[in-house]
Parts: sequence; C-alpha cells; structure tokens
Amino acid sequence: MQASLKLFRIFGIDIKLHFTWWFVFLLLIWSLSTGFFPQFFPGYPITTYYLMGIVASLLLFVSVLLHELAHSLVAKAKNIPVESITLFFFGGVAGITKEDLKPSSELQMALAGPLFSLVLAGIFLLINKTIGNGIIAAVTFYLYQLNLILAIFNLVPAFPLDGGRAFRAILYLYYKDLKKATKIAAYGGKFFAGVMLFLGIFALIGGESSGLWFIFLGGFLYVIAKASYEQVVIREALSKIYVFELISKATTISPTMKFSEFVEKYKNITEDAFVISDSKFVGILDFRRIEQTSPEARAKLPLKQLAKPLSAIKHLQAKDSAYTAYRLFSEENLELLPIYENNKLKGFITNGKLMHRLAWNLKYGVHDDKNRNSKNSAKVNRT
Repeated sequence: MQASLKLFRIFGIDIKLHFTWWFVFLLLIWSLSTGFFPQFFPGYPITTYYLMGIVASLLLFVSVLLHELAHSLVAKAKNIPVESITLFFFGGVAGITKEDLKPSSELQMALAGPLFSLVLAGIFLLINKTIGNGIIAAVTFYLYQLNLILAIFNLVPAFPLDGGRAFRAILYLYYKDLKKATKIAAYGGKFFAGVMLFLGIFALIGGESSGLWFIFLGGFLYVIAKASYEQVVIREALSKIYVFELISKATTISPTMKFSEFVEKYKNITEDAFVISDSKFVGILDFRRIEQTSPEARAKLPLKQLAKPLSAIKHLQAKDSAYTAYRLFSEENLELLPIYENNKLKGFITNGKLMHRLAWNLKYGVHDDKNRNSKNSAKVNRT
C-alpha cells in the first residue's frame, strides 16, 4: 500500500504503518484520557490521564502487531512467503505472495491471531490482578479488555475478519471454488459492517459517543470486504496469464538527451514510460517520477538523471503470472517493468497493456490456459 510508512523489519517481514493509524491513535488517546480512565479510575490529574492514554494506545498497537505476526509466522512455518504487514489500528494486512493457499493453511493462519490475542488478554489480566491498583493496573485493565474484544471481534465469521477468513477456508474446502467462497464470505462481511454502521448511528442519536467507533469500524470493514473480493476476482483473472504473453518493446532513448529536447521530439507519443539506454546505462523514465522534480530543473537535466536505473527495479520472469506483475506495478509505482529470462532482458510489460488485458478478461470472459506447452511458450518469447 502506497499510503504506508515502513517502520522496521522483523523475521524477514517489513512492518508498515498505514496513514489512517494516526487518526485513530489520536482519537483513541482523547477517548481514553477524557472518558474511560476518568470514569473507571477517578482521582488523577488530567496530565496523568493523557499519559495513561498514550501508553495504553501504544501498547494496544503492540498487541495488534503481535496479533498480525502470529498470522504471518504460521504462514512462514508453512513455507508461505510473507513480504510485509501493513498495520491499521485494530488490524492489519499481510502481504502474502503465494497465490494458491490451501484451505487448511488459511484456516490455521486465520485462527492464530485471535488465539494469540486471547493469550495476551490473559497476560494483561494476570498483571492487573497482581498489581491490584494504580496506573499500571488501570492500563492493564484496559488492555485486557481490548485484547479480549479484539479476539472475539476477529472471530466473527465476516470477511475479511479472521473468522471470515476461516469461514472462507471452510467454504473453499466445500465448493472447491475460491471466487465463490470469497463472494459468500464477503457478503457476510458487508452485512456485519452494515449492522455496525446502524448501531453506531443509533448510538450517536442516543447521545453515546461510542457510536463513532462503530461507524468508523463498520465503514472500514465494508470497504475492505468489497476490496478483498475484487482482489480475488483480479487474481483469478490474471493468474492464468503468463507475463511473456504481454511482452513488448519500449521506445529507447539516449540518456544524454535533455528533457526539453525529449518533450519536443516525443510530444505526440501516448506512452507513459520510456527506456533510457546506451552501452553504459539502462533505466526507465516514468512521467509520475519526473513530476517530483520542478519544471525548471528537469528541463535542463539529461534523461539519465531523471530515469530510475534498471538495477534498482524489481524485475519479472517470463513465466511469472500477470498477477505477479499487477502486484509489482503497485509496489514499484512505475508504468513499465522489465522481463527477464535466463538472466537476460527479454523485453518489457506496460501497466496499460496489463490493465487492458484484465478489462477484456473481466468484461468479455476471455479465458487463458496456463498449461501451455513449451513450444508455444518459446514461440511467444521470440516475437
């Protein structure tokens, strides 16, 4: 997700923070400091309540991170690659690159998070009972409750919650059809989100500020449930297409050409990305990248200084699926990606061509057989 900030890397997994986290973080601090802690633990100064709110919010973030790591470590134990975890406040999205998860693997991965949250709830409850009272007791009391709620909430069979993913795994095992299983589970997720939105509005009308949380979470779940199903549809459409079927040659330009000369010469070409190449340099010039440079500066610069070197770009293999390319386009934020075969550059794939093929597959039911023989593969590679 491009609206995310990378924090650190652990167990070979990039931990990222989505921008929405900051909004919820501040809202939670305010809610705890002015409502929860003064109500259940009266007698402290306002500065102490805000300190308690900050500490509790940060520890809740750690709890969510551990919840997501439980999912990811089960995945890695089953040799399922996990590239990253993007954290929202009450959950996260794991960047799992494997396209054909077995139902049993997804079931175990889904249940690992809520089970770990239950363990955390027990630990915080034990600390709370041991301490007895005071600031630590107040914070652990809250964290015990929230981890318990996090576990129970995530076990609801509403996709993309963990319970919904477990439900989808069972449906997938029964129907042998991931798209159908996801569609049913996503309907459940949108229904549950609608119920939360209704309860939130009803609570606000009754003067309960907690209705804001229901509205926020309900709206978030609805959007994610819809997007998750669409992602499965896209994956199914593109996973049957080889990258080499979409290979093309890009317009090649000298790295020494000034950008002003380039604009004048290629102003009538509709491409969004070009290959900048000579005997010493190969790179990609993408209009979205050069927009980050001021018009005055880039007009005088040679294209080499505006291009991204090919060595700094993740590349595709000829027999990768088009869905792999789809993910990589999003990750690299480029309109053009290189395709290699046997460590040799074979050509390029454009995002526009990929999206055109996706649209045709979805609109007109174009089907592809990924079990093509090697003769056809070689034939396509030579074109």
